[in-house]
Amino acid sequence: MYCGAIMPDGISPFLKVYITSETDMVVGYIGDGSTSSLSSMWQSPFENQSLGGLAGQISEAARSAAGVFQTVSGHTSKSVLNSMLVWEGQQPPEFSLTIDLLATTNAFLEVNSAITCLLKMASPELNDYTPMGRRPETVVLDIGRRLKLMDVVIKDVSYLLDAPRTQAGYYSQNTITLQCSGNTSVNRSDVPFMFL
Repeated sequence: MYCGAIMPDGISPFLKVYITSETDMVVGYIGDGSTSSLSSMWQSPFENQSLGGLAGQISEAARSAAGVFQTVSGHTSKSVLNSMLVWEGQQPPEFSLTIDLLATTNAFLEVNSAITCLLKMASPELNDYTPMGRRPETVVLDIGRRLKLMDVVIKDVSYLLDAPRTQAGYYSQNTITLQCSGNTSVNRSDVPFMFL
């Protein structure tokens, strides 16, 4: 199903977000506060060790004596190495998207169906009693026709229950908040290919 902000509206595709699964595509307007982040995990594993302790040669008693020596003399057994950060990996890119939907001619197709499709994309298909059901599918995330990422997982979908409705009971507008993540971390050499 092709739904959301799909009617001719004079709005640039650079101001829209496109979320595509194997069976559906949802188009919405990029809302205020939409963000993207890329985080690396850095640890400081040596911060509580002395130089001798790094080599495994100082007992707990000797470590206590070194602490007393530092207190009395004002000198320390710590070095710059103690503050050295070690890279532990990278999180996949994260997206917090505010998506605005507005019905211009067909509230069911432009708003309600878009919400339904996003909920479907974020949901698994589990068996009642046996394993081997399906996890939620990955989607293609295209933000403003300039940032495109494959294999994105939708972690959270929220929308307004008290948004305005038509006489038929369909939402005439709504704001959806999506929390999305890439399925894997992104290599440095792949980053330029995310931007079109």
